[in-house]
Amino acid sequence: MCGIAGYFGYQKDQPNFGQIKKCLNLMKNRGPDFQGFNKFSFENKVSIMLHSRLSIIDPESRANQPFEDESGILSFNGEIYNYLELKKNYKLNQLKTGSDTEVLLKYLNKFSLPKEDLDGMWSYAYFDKKKRELILCRDRFGEKPLYFLYHNSNYYYGSNISYIFALSGINKNLNEEKILSFISYGFKSLFLNNKTFFSEIKNIESSSALIINNQLNLKKKFIWRKITHIETDNSFYNEKKIKLKSLLIETFSKRFRSDFPMACLLSGGIDSSAIVGLAKTINNIDLNCFSIKTDDKNYDESERIDSLCKSFNLKPNYVRLNKINNYDFLEKIISDTYYPLSSISYLVYAHLNKAVKEKNFRVLLTGIGGDEIFAGYYTHHMNYLVQSFKNRKNFKNIFSTWKKFTKPLVRSKILSDFNYYRKQLKKKLPSFHEKEEISKFVKKRKELKVKEKIFCKKNFFRNQLSKDLFRDTVPPQILSADQVSMHFSIENRTPFLSHELFKFSNSISDECLIRNGFGKAILRDALSEFLPESIINFREKIGFYANINKLFHTNSKKFKDQLFQSNYINSIINVNQVNKLLQKDYMNNAESKFIFCVLNLAILSNLK
Repeated sequence: MCGIAGYFGYQKDQPNFGQIKKCLNLMKNRGPDFQGFNKFSFENKVSIMLHSRLSIIDPESRANQPFEDESGILSFNGEIYNYLELKKNYKLNQLKTGSDTEVLLKYLNKFSLPKEDLDGMWSYAYFDKKKRELILCRDRFGEKPLYFLYHNSNYYYGSNISYIFALSGINKNLNEEKILSFISYGFKSLFLNNKTFFSEIKNIESSSALIINNQLNLKKKFIWRKITHIETDNSFYNEKKIKLKSLLIETFSKRFRSDFPMACLLSGGIDSSAIVGLAKTINNIDLNCFSIKTDDKNYDESERIDSLCKSFNLKPNYVRLNKINNYDFLEKIISDTYYPLSSISYLVYAHLNKAVKEKNFRVLLTGIGGDEIFAGYYTHHMNYLVQSFKNRKNFKNIFSTWKKFTKPLVRSKILSDFNYYRKQLKKKLPSFHEKEEISKFVKKRKELKVKEKIFCKKNFFRNQLSKDLFRDTVPPQILSADQVSMHFSIENRTPFLSHELFKFSNSISDECLIRNGFGKAILRDALSEFLPESIINFREKIGFYANINKLFHTNSKKFKDQLFQSNYINSIINVNQVNKLLQKDYMNNAESKFIFCVLNLAILSNLK
């Protein structure tokens, strides 16, 4: 895991050494082990590639980047999980290092762009020395961030937006449209388009590549099609379960490759438990488990955490939340990245990363993506009901099962009333229900115009799953996970984000995902021999959440000074109404999220 940045353009406009040095200094959190840069000049143009390294595979200096051979130069952030298989398949026998970086460079020298056989997470800049061409590429799910700026006919890029400002020296112009959408709709609005919170800087889309040729002309190309295929045949369930078990073992084993010990965030849910269980039973790896200790009974999963750890002879590391240093955490992370955290859960995540860092771990595994690939949220149960209602297929039985097993667990009004939910779907926008709850706190509004994204025309349930995976929930999560973990110089890995697991999920019928009132049914069954029954059969979706009142003294003068520090953000919100809200001892989820959004944006808008 590393940081990358660079410039591709005319020599007369290139960043000076002071700007390069400033950028490399900013990159030290993402890569504390080494910082360096490479310059390649031709005609009247130049490519400058910067890199900061966090060593995970082959930590020797020989694997430092930018990495160059006779054909190309690579600046790479991420991990290629199947680098050993690629090395064997392409007969790469004369390599100078044991790193995945060198394997990736040889691969790109051959193909330029990723093919189906490249398995990993990445954002990279690859310069083809023969074609004098630069390729900027992100992985299929967008696990690793990459931003770019086109300014005065030149290109700048970076893992963090702050790197681009350092290299280019341009003014910071806030994007009001993005700010208003984040305040009104929360984190689910972050990836409705590729705009960032700064007008000139764009987000490179996941599973895409920007190809800039030697005349500085840009072409965009997608490296993977996010298409959902539906299997309607529900027979041979046992065979499919066995296939999934085998696929999980193969996929996760590659994601356990590291030259350093690894940690895992453990909840009482099926996803993180699967990571711990497969690491132990298949790979004989004792992951160091970290969990939140909360006094809120609604979010306390310690009973199942303790049970799982006991069954594998592991000792959980519990981290208690407090109200100390949370503003400092938030301010430093936003200053690093020039991006707000998507939700308050990632301030909780910061506490966990701090504990992981103090134990000197460099790799942290999480269960992000499992819910979206295998249908684990209560929203997915509701969308499954909608789909079965639309096609009139066994709706009465499905509804009866949902009413018996799922509805009693749901605290949300909209997710416990099927007819109300169906009516609200006409509003199209994500988080529309929360927008209504916080509307009185927002003074300045701009309605979002969103082009409907269709991943699967024939199946509403699958289309919504893909929306969550590729737009609404996973992209904000993995962005914030990357922001926080890299602030602590930790590589975050998400084993469920595998294109092979996605392909499998879309080769089975809906009834394999939600079955007998269980979400992620086939995943549970595939893991049954690896995990305790108390985990496999637990229906409730607890989630990873903390109310803002647990992390800040929201009614204190200090907090109000921090919240209202930006005149610009104050002009958007109704300050008097917000002040009244801060008097409450406990805010509801929508109110808590709103205040956290405002706090993030107040910090962001005041960055120098």
